[in-house]
Amino acid sequence: MRARHPGVEPRERGFIAGELALGIGLLLVPVALLVVTLPTWSERQTTARSIAREVSRVVAVAGTCDRSRALELGHDMARNLGLPPRDIDMQLDCASGARLPRGGSVRASVTVTVPAVALPGIGSVGAWSWTAHHSEPVDQYRSFE
Repeated sequence: MRARHPGVEPRERGFIAGELALGIGLLLVPVALLVVTLPTWSERQTTARSIAREVSRVVAVAGTCDRSRALELGHDMARNLGLPPRDIDMQLDCASGARLPRGGSVRASVTVTVPAVALPGIGSVGAWSWTAHHSEPVDQYRSFE
């Protein structure tokens, strides 16, 4: 036990309410926002990869560069995977309507909009884009019908 001197009050006084509010505001809230947003980033990247892979495969199997079919397929996949079609942009490296050469390849590039911070039920703040690429070979022994 500490000896007290008469007439001297301890100077240690806590500001627990202020420290708690600052701790929550400066540490806990940003970490919680990051934890809520990180799955969205991964989900959007995986969705872009899937769409690029499937679109390039379908175009390569068809043997003709059909941009409208590719765009329709990309938008259908985006909706099925929970992504608004307005959040994707798709490009093919072939001329629309062109026959694909045997042994060649088709490259699809899908760019998705990724929210910087996504708050469930409220919306998102800020955004950046991420692009996935996939090249699919055209069958070297296919017939031209």
